[in-house]
Amino acid sequence: KMDSYENINLFISDEIEQLMEKRGIRIEDVKETIHHAESTGAKFINSSGRSLASFRPDRVTFWVEYSPVGEAYNVHSAYSHRMEMKRKGTP
Repeated sequence: KMDSYENINLFISDEIEQLMEKRGIRIEDVKETIHHAESTGAKFINSSGRSLASFRPDRVTFWVEYSPVGEAYNVHSAYSHRMEMKRKGTP
């Protein structure tokens, strides 16, 4: 189990870094999302072995597609949205 998201090492291509910048997603947002997924197990894993995880620290939900590379993570994509899911019967 990871101690802190700050200790997570990422591999991010220039293309993905530019995409994150355009979308207003910080490196810290990606690290927090991966930390949350890896420490709770709350993630989807697709047929290629990539993980897709979400994290909603405030009013924005961050989504990160990533895969482990040794002790680090390769970030394949990241996006965010402000949509909120409401379940039936909850305010």
